Amino acid sequence: MDLKEKVLGYKDEVVKEIQNAIRVKSVKEAPLPGMPFGEGPAKALDHFMDLAKKLGFKAEKFDNYAMHIDMGEGDETLGILAHVDVVPEGDNWTYPPYSGTIADGKIFGRGTLDDKGPAIISLFAMKAIADAGIKLNRKVRMILGADEESGSACLKYYFGELKMPQPTIGFTPDSSFPVTYAEKGSVRVKIKKKFNTLQDVVIKGGNAFNSVPNKANGEIPVDMLGEVRNKNKVEFEREGNTYKVVSAGIPAHGAYPSKGYNAVSALFEVLKDFEVKNEELKSIVTFFDKFVKMETDGESFGVKCTDGETGELTLNLGKINLENNELEIWLDMRIPVKIKNEQIIETIKKNTEDFGYEFVLHSNTQPLYVPKDSFLVSTLMDIYKELTGDMDAEPVAIGGGTYAKYANNTVAFGALLPEQEDRMHQRDEYLEISKIDKLLQIYVEAIYKLAK
Repeated sequence: MDLKEKVLGYKDEVVKEIQNAIRVKSVKEAPLPGMPFGEGPAKALDHFMDLAKKLGFKAEKFDNYAMHIDMGEGDETLGILAHVDVVPEGDNWTYPPYSGTIADGKIFGRGTLDDKGPAIISLFAMKAIADAGIKLNRKVRMILGADEESGSACLKYYFGELKMPQPTIGFTPDSSFPVTYAEKGSVRVKIKKKFNTLQDVVIKGGNAFNSVPNKANGEIPVDMLGEVRNKNKVEFEREGNTYKVVSAGIPAHGAYPSKGYNAVSALFEVLKDFEVKNEELKSIVTFFDKFVKMETDGESFGVKCTDGETGELTLNLGKINLENNELEIWLDMRIPVKIKNEQIIETIKKNTEDFGYEFVLHSNTQPLYVPKDSFLVSTLMDIYKELTGDMDAEPVAIGGGTYAKYANNTVAFGALLPEQEDRMHQRDEYLEISKIDKLLQIYVEAIYKLAK
């Protein structure tokens, strides 16, 4: 029996189930009783529980942090790690972001690529093997978390608090092909300050650490600014005694901030050229001019670096919130594998505190490194090359972080093919239906060869 042919028979079901999963809005919200990440992620776990049982698998949920779906038996386990939560949808979608609309041969919706679509494709690859009656030597366990986009508290709970067993070997379909053998370290910080004279100033932009803000807006009293003029995608419109400010940017994943245009940074680039008459507002403008600018490599913060193998450090300013005399700035840094996270943290902390602002370390995630010649990486590379014909492909290092950092002997494997447009964390995220055939075949082969 050729599994690669058999699995294609599930394609219509896969399309339908991706649409169904997209319709569950699973953005993290304030916790509710029994729902640590709010109602949406909990509903998404319930949705996958129902789907797993409908497909004939044993499934178990853990306090709405995570769940797992099991196939087969064995002393060792192949782990497939995926997540059901999504980043906020943002604005200006062509089709409603939670509709699962099919148009132009594509399924549109938040989570089609990151990560509900790949999770469902992998689940149906498991289904094809189960229905074929193939006995594997390793148990296959799909682990689904509900907080990947906001720090992976789900897996910290699953593996840490609950002491669930680590997989023997594993992959997460939450990146791009061919194989991600290294992931940079990740550091997220919040910079805070309380003021006394900015009660009438509002500046807001961005909604997550790991997204480049595509919009910032604010209200600034007229008497705090000298002559103003619109420039660099930043517009000022006077209403009474207030300037309404709107800054337009281009969204991108926070791990690759140079692919976007940061609306928050752009706003302060413009403000630095104005005569700011309020000293506290001027201090914020000076902070941006001294440390942030329009940079994405952390040079002015003193943290620009590279290790020669996994690329340069990236720095993304993901969010600003200034209102009621309180300022909060969110920074996300992706740090080369061979550079110590702690070295970067100390530099940012010193510069922030020397400026008189409060530094809060939000998270510190260590890097991932699995040798290119390991069984896991070499096996997945062979599968990818065989099924795509891309014989020149090499394993890659990325700035993004995946669940692979939380599991033993695990790497990211797909699901973005080289010829696909990367719309993750951006408006109009989509998955081409024509690519599902190839993805089903890649994942069924990966499960078979890693678990046989």
